Amino acid sequence: MSYNIFIKKLIPLKIRNIRHRFYHKNKYDIVLHKNAIPYNTVFEGKNILRQGAKLIDCYCGFGTTVSENTKLNKAKIGKYSSIGQNVKNSVTMHPSRRFVSTYPGFYLPSDKKISFTNKTLFEKHKYIDDKKKYFIKIGSDVWIGNDVTIFDGVKIGDGAIIGTGAIVTKDVLPFAIVGGIPAKLIRYRFTQEQIIFLQKSKWWEKDISWINKHSNLFTDIQSFIDQLKLIIP
Repeated sequence: MSYNIFIKKLIPLKIRNIRHRFYHKNKYDIVLHKNAIPYNTVFEGKNILRQGAKLIDCYCGFGTTVSENTKLNKAKIGKYSSIGQNVKNSVTMHPSRRFVSTYPGFYLPSDKKISFTNKTLFEKHKYIDDKKKYFIKIGSDVWIGNDVTIFDGVKIGDGAIIGTGAIVTKDVLPFAIVGGIPAKLIRYRFTQEQIIFLQKSKWWEKDISWINKHSNLFTDIQSFIDQLKLIIP
């Protein structure tokens, strides 16, 4: 077992390479269950990776939990999100228009496969940022069901819910509930007025003491709004 940990202002914590065969919990409350593997991944703290979960080159926001056997690559994940079992991304793209063939050898150079070109003619991955650091973005307070596949270049808005078994091929708006293959809008969690207030409040950016103080309001959206209107301009 080896640790290569980089700490910037205590948190976020960057774990370069940890391979555990047992439950582990450290002083930053990052819980790694059996065979959970984070590689080159930043954690803000209070995170859980359940059995067999794998995060590669990811950013994991405060309080977020990743369930069993989920495998995410180059994903930027917000705070207080709950990601179900067997969720995956980093789906290699193939051309479906204009190109005669979907075979990679016609648009990507390679010394391992048959290739008919010496330059890249089609990008097999899409990124959400100009620096090409992340394939997908998952917002804060997002709930993703089991067995979901997320295509490259997709941004999932804050507060969204993704139904079990969905294949997400395009952006999901904040507080939308989507499902199906491909994923389509089912409904929104709240009214537009309530959504606007939640986006403005950004409760997930508040510190723990603020959330503790107002946690009794989290059981009813309208009570939450009515009370916080008095303190949030």
